[in-house]
Amino acid sequence: MIQSTVNLFKLIRILRERGNRPLFRRSRKQVLDILFCRNDINRQNPVSALWYWFGVLKGLDMLVWRLETFGFLFQPGTTEEQRLHLNRYLES
Repeated sequence: MIQSTVNLFKLIRILRERGNRPLFRRSRKQVLDILFCRNDINRQNPVSALWYWFGVLKGLDMLVWRLETFGFLFQPGTTEEQRLHLNRYLES
């Protein structure tokens, strides 16, 4: 339980530093569906979703990798110019 709590704070710090805010704003409904496990891939009731995320937070490295893969997190060391280039299609 302590490890999951520590990883939650680490994840919040990582999201503040490297989070792709334009993508979060653009796909707010989809992000909320993922967080509350309301999407078609992983549909669960709220209590089960809480336990699901508790288990996922035990492996923070995998969660960060998934967020980087889907573009919700930028890679470490990404410059502002590279970030703008990656988000160029969000404006349309």
